[in-house]
Amino acid sequence: MRRKSFAGAILWAALALAPRAVADLLVGSNSYSAVLRYDQQTGASLGTFVQPGSGGLHQTDGLTFGPDGNLYVCSEAGSAVLRYDGSSGAFLSVFVPSGSGGLDVAEDLIFGPDGNLYVSSIRGNAVLRYKGADGAFLDAFVPAGSGGLAGPTGLRFGPDGNLYVGSTRSSEVLRYDGHTGRFLGAFVTAGSGGLAMPVGLGFGPGGDLFVSSLRTDQVLRYDGQTGSFRGAHVAAGSGGLKGPYDLAFGPDGNLYVVSSGTHQVFRYDGATGASLGAFVAAGSGGLVVPTYLTFTPQPCTPDEATLCLNGGRFRVRTRWQTADGGSGAGRAVPLTGDTGYFWFFNSANVEMVVKVLNGCGLGGYYWVFAGGLTNVEVTTTATDTRTGETRTYRNPQGTAFLPLQDTSAFATCP
Repeated sequence: MRRKSFAGAILWAALALAPRAVADLLVGSNSYSAVLRYDQQTGASLGTFVQPGSGGLHQTDGLTFGPDGNLYVCSEAGSAVLRYDGSSGAFLSVFVPSGSGGLDVAEDLIFGPDGNLYVSSIRGNAVLRYKGADGAFLDAFVPAGSGGLAGPTGLRFGPDGNLYVGSTRSSEVLRYDGHTGRFLGAFVTAGSGGLAMPVGLGFGPGGDLFVSSLRTDQVLRYDGQTGSFRGAHVAAGSGGLKGPYDLAFGPDGNLYVVSSGTHQVFRYDGATGASLGAFVAAGSGGLVVPTYLTFTPQPCTPDEATLCLNGGRFRVRTRWQTADGGSGAGRAVPLTGDTGYFWFFNSANVEMVVKVLNGCGLGGYYWVFAGGLTNVEVTTTATDTRTGETRTYRNPQGTAFLPLQDTSAFATCP
């Protein structure tokens, strides 16, 4: 979304830091035309990751890590996508040249399950698709105005494999077939729950959809399967939130929200939405008009709730909930390099077996398979630690565990 540049923006820079063993928070500073880095545990500034104007960056918007481990950034005013080294932030190339395929004001971007790059053209009212290997234009995946799309912002592939897009000017979240781009309907109908100008979208650990409502200073929550309104997860102005832009769940399970109106990033309890305070202080590290955020890929570390599968690349966790409201994290037990199981109530009682397989030679995907011996509600998340891409699967309450056979889970081969 286009904004005015701030005259006399802070001329501040620091050397990009060496790679770290833990995830850091990256935030785009729109007027500063840079990407800033912060400690994920404290919010302290770690310096400028992408230097102001590096590679022609002009007004920073969407950020994402690609299958190659590098950082891809929307140069909003430049109508281009730039690529930077994922470890140092050094400029590598113009991945999508200015205006390629009709790109007009580049807003957000995401790599899809097919390994290709999807970019929202906010002025063109379309979502464009580019080859994931070299950035060549493929097609208008969502044609201009399809389903009433007006001012596309947040892009997310949902647990169902479909593409969800925030339509700012119609105050809806629209859903499109993840394979063809065909319009499937308004997932969140116009103004549902008071939604006014949706920007950031994110699927939570339980599979629900969280949407930032820019004009009402809220984060709203919707059922991840039906789109029905479930309440304001972050109440209007909670903690001082003003102009909520992008949002994301962090490695700690909490919700991080960009407050574009106060030049901050706020943190909220992932389960309740309670304010945990300003995580990144106003102006920290030179933050001016923050827009989008992302977390650096985090290596998988096995613990009592985490399986690290397929050479440790994929992080798998589960949460269970009983009919009477009891809940908790599944306890992880590794079996082989690609397989493990979880127990919920007693270590002698296996509840679920899961594996992540390399199916790259049989179609170009990593596969996620799971089977269970339970009928309680189970939410399973599998994350590719190389890209940060997550798949969420949910078994309904009171239903015998439905076999999971996702043979197109991650198109990030090899």
